[in-house]
Amino acid sequence: MEQAFCLKLRGELAVFRYEILKKEKEAIYEAAYQIDSIISIYELLAEMSSRLSIETLEAAVMFPNILTFLYREWLGYEDFYTADIQYCLDKELAKLRRDYRDREEKVI
Repeated sequence: MEQAFCLKLRGELAVFRYEILKKEKEAIYEAAYQIDSIISIYELLAEMSSRLSIETLEAAVMFPNILTFLYREWLGYEDFYTADIQYCLDKELAKLRRDYRDREEKVI
């Protein structure tokens, strides 16, 4: 599951890069914070992947556009320090895992 998670992240990052590079230079410059944040989130998630539970990995793999989702959630946090991205990711992945578990229990 860890491998599927990392493949999903790489795919989403590749699509994000492709979409960004299609833009004009000025639009790319204006998206610098978003680009840096998405890359940081990607790198942190890749690093965290070996420590995440199978359930969290499954929930994240099933969640569409998780990098963009986590970036938007990150923007809602009061502190915009890179060290706090880890806290944001931990909290949001825990929510995803809980929601995924609840959905799975309803199916059974």
